[in-house]
Amino acid sequence: MIDRILQPGNMRAAWEEVAEKKGASGIDAVSIRRWRRNWEERLVNLAAAVRANTYKPRRPRRFYVPKPDGSLRQLSILTVTDRVLQRAVLRVVDDHFDRRFLDCSYAYRPGRGLRDAVHTILQYRDAGLKWVLDADIDECFDSLDHGLLMRFVREEIDDPVVLRLIEQWLRAGRRNPERAVGIPLGAVISPLLCNVYLHRLDLALTELGYSPVRYADDFCVFCLSHKEAESAWQDTENILAMLKLRLEPSKTAITHFDEGFDYLGVHFYRDTYSFICENKRIEVKGGFDRWLFYDYVPDGYE
Repeated sequence: MIDRILQPGNMRAAWEEVAEKKGASGIDAVSIRRWRRNWEERLVNLAAAVRANTYKPRRPRRFYVPKPDGSLRQLSILTVTDRVLQRAVLRVVDDHFDRRFLDCSYAYRPGRGLRDAVHTILQYRDAGLKWVLDADIDECFDSLDHGLLMRFVREEIDDPVVLRLIEQWLRAGRRNPERAVGIPLGAVISPLLCNVYLHRLDLALTELGYSPVRYADDFCVFCLSHKEAESAWQDTENILAMLKLRLEPSKTAITHFDEGFDYLGVHFYRDTYSFICENKRIEVKGGFDRWLFYDYVPDGYE
């Protein structure tokens, strides 16, 4: 696997993807523009460092942005070098993992996204699953346990160099060097690692017969009755406890389509759904309009 990752064509494609996204410099203050000056030499040296086990990731540069509820979310910016290598790894391993993921997972997956999640939610609504466990995992990205995460990764990857790289990135990204938890929000490979971790939640819920819809760490469980939703809440808490996670009680609730709820920037209410796009409210009555979501996307989602 590491040979495919370090293959010159893959490394060049990874660099081009990072350069296209632009972005700020990391803690080393090396910008995309500066990296571009001798990108070919940098790619050769980076691949050689990985093979020689001399590559060492830098810790992320961190900053805070306000969340809608007024609290702050910590984001991380990796160095361009670390972004390029993570992108090269992601280009090879992403499809390997994606084949194992379940249909209830929609975020950060090729060919899947918000519109597909909305479509599934409306199908559940029309099938009578109108009770909803609207769940929120408390500080999910900051709480993922490194021991469990690496165990899940090793179930699919046995290349020692790739495993070493992921372990290095996890160690460099710790907010507290003494605690082996958390993945940096903003790192190239973090969305995949989140999906790898929460795939166990998907498996457990579906094996119990529930109908979840998960978009990264944001998920709902759709049920036929209030009693089933209560059971889903309890079962979800038990599953998350085994994953060393917990629900945020103040942001987790049982609701119903007749009461209305917000998910992924969309407000679902009875037989309608609506969202804000470019400061305009768009409301649809009835079933799913696939073409609508190609022309309009809820503010804050791509």
